[in-house]
Amino acid sequence: METMDPTPPRTGLGRRKLAPVPWRHDGCDLIQPFVDGEVPRFDETMVRDSIARASLACDRIDTLERMLNRELWRIGYVGRLEFDDPDRSVARIEVAGTH
Repeated sequence: METMDPTPPRTGLGRRKLAPVPWRHDGCDLIQPFVDGEVPRFDETMVRDSIARASLACDRIDTLERMLNRELWRIGYVGRLEFDDPDRSVARIEVAGTH
């Protein structure tokens, strides 16, 4: 029996950076979305809009990933929240398909 891993794969090939979404809560300034190369370009607007909706509904980092995935799941995607910088001012979301 095959299990689904809800964590999107990290791939350098074809990964695209979308416009950031402002989110000024819990010491964070913005959410920087990246989409996997398998995400069609015509879905990028839907992905970013989903992230924007989640950011409006949430003001704490500990609930942000759950809210992001709730919105992304509706359009067939999942995301993994990460922080690159030690001060956690930029939340990065890696988005991939659910298949």
